[in-house]
Amino acid sequence: MPRYVLAAMGVYGREVAREERPAAPSLTMVAAYGDLHGCDYVTVSQGESVGLYARDPEGTWDAVSPGTDAVTADEMRLWFELTHHYPGPDGADPNHPLGRAPQPGAVGRIDERRAIALVQEHIATGGLDYPVQGLAADRFAAGWSVYAPVDVDDSDPMAFLDMPVGRSVFMVGDTGRIKEVTSAIPPGQAHALFTAEEAFVRRPPAEEAFMNDLKAEFERLDAESGRPGAIADFTVVGTPPEEMTAARVTALTDEIARQLALCGPQQWERMVAAFSCAVSAERADLCFWQHEQPMEARVPEQIALLVRRQRHLAAAMPAGPWLRLMIAVTKGPGGQAQVSTQYDYGDERLPEGQLLAPTHYRNDLAAYPRAGVPAWLQTYAGANGRRTASPSTAPPRTAPPRSAPPCTAPPRSDPPRPEAPERPFVDSLVGWTTHVVADSRRITYGRDSLAWEEIEWVRYPVSRTKHLGFLIPSTYTNTYTYGVGRYGDSPASLGNLTWSKGGKRAEAPEGWLALVEFAQRVLEPRLLAERLDLIRRGGSFTIGEMRVHRDGLTLRGVMDAAWGSLADIEVANGLVSIHERGRQQPVRVSLGSANAVLLPRIVAAMAG
Repeated sequence: MPRYVLAAMGVYGREVAREERPAAPSLTMVAAYGDLHGCDYVTVSQGESVGLYARDPEGTWDAVSPGTDAVTADEMRLWFELTHHYPGPDGADPNHPLGRAPQPGAVGRIDERRAIALVQEHIATGGLDYPVQGLAADRFAAGWSVYAPVDVDDSDPMAFLDMPVGRSVFMVGDTGRIKEVTSAIPPGQAHALFTAEEAFVRRPPAEEAFMNDLKAEFERLDAESGRPGAIADFTVVGTPPEEMTAARVTALTDEIARQLALCGPQQWERMVAAFSCAVSAERADLCFWQHEQPMEARVPEQIALLVRRQRHLAAAMPAGPWLRLMIAVTKGPGGQAQVSTQYDYGDERLPEGQLLAPTHYRNDLAAYPRAGVPAWLQTYAGANGRRTASPSTAPPRTAPPRSAPPCTAPPRSDPPRPEAPERPFVDSLVGWTTHVVADSRRITYGRDSLAWEEIEWVRYPVSRTKHLGFLIPSTYTNTYTYGVGRYGDSPASLGNLTWSKGGKRAEAPEGWLALVEFAQRVLEPRLLAERLDLIRRGGSFTIGEMRVHRDGLTLRGVMDAAWGSLADIEVANGLVSIHERGRQQPVRVSLGSANAVLLPRIVAAMAG
């Protein structure tokens, strides 16, 4: 009779309690068991299969992995800890597995000049509106914080109003990876999270970590013995064999596929993901098919962390780290699924849409010295054999084998590989945790999404609030709002995307500016043409409380003006001011009203 073992796990991966049960526990039972022992993680084991359950910061329990091996379950536990709990309200813990900065590796620590040069190149290639001269850098555990210093006139008590609020800071890891964060996040928290990300990706396998800790303890005891050198040699032999590494890489790939599956629509039938990676950058493309219609989706940063970890483990294989990973999943009858995986080691030049900048491949060749670098990659990266072995010593390609997928569907041919989905032109954080993502086809915020062709109205007002101080200088809050939607049924979240920045002369957020530019260039011409056509066919519509119709503009009780009686129209201070001949005061419509930005051109077209 099968037995199920429940184990409550602490934050450091140690068992707090365990018990056996004759039947598989429900999610409710697992949650009650974890709550009873005050733990965020519970594993349910049956033989070699281990299921991992976790509690999020709001207290909700869910399955992270329904069934894998013990080592992969521990990988997923650390991943969930990193993406949901770490570093926590008490800050980073140096004893936590994620609190220790990773070893520098083959490259060693980069110096200050190299960190600044990498950020300058990142700014230039990305076309970022950020100064490249006079950058400063501060060292922290896993790399450098690079930023543009702000000079403040200490003699001017109002000078602090000119200081930028929420300006970007670039964290550069020792592998060359760059992460852009806002200065509104406390530096200690940003450094702790970046260090934890690097530690998660680059930590050694369990066996090697154990032997490294054991070696460190021997060296400590040796130093304390008063006879340094008493222990003449200590060789780490804990590296797992190739077969074990391949099995772990495969198991983690299955977990990546499971997490990717949650990013698509509920009734998807096929999924293909393509990752192009180097140690300091990656590109991710994800596409689902439903009723043979392709739908692109964004790969969350949390899943990108798992992909980086899988690649780091795969780098220990004789073939070295892959350059591209393709994962395809096809659903079969009864919820069964087939997973297929392909590794691209760069034997041929990568497609242009998935080729990274040369500096990233130079970083990769330095971090993972390998035998037999393809000629095109040496030329493209400018590596010239740097830190690589002789091609004559290159072993045959032995990619991690595919294990039997967690399903019973018979093998079938791989689904066709799609072209790489389009990269978004906006991927901007709105609020604290959710990004708005937009490409030429659609805009998405959280779970809400609209195709641009569906949109019937736009708005993007800007407002400034002055907070009067008593005995202290006044402060300012600038609010940038962007909204799109359909009349009637429309996702509420997409109608009120809001960025806030402090300062008397704050710069508009880049994400907001890009969305406004797209709306003015693509949406407004279509919406204007549709509204003018509606008016000329005898129809009407409202903008705010103003009714727009074939004969003119009507605001009940205030204005009923024919097109020919309108003298002027102005846009200023968040308002559209409409002047009528013979009226002293204009009638105003807020730019916060849907399609108010179209009013000046509607009036110009109809009055003309």
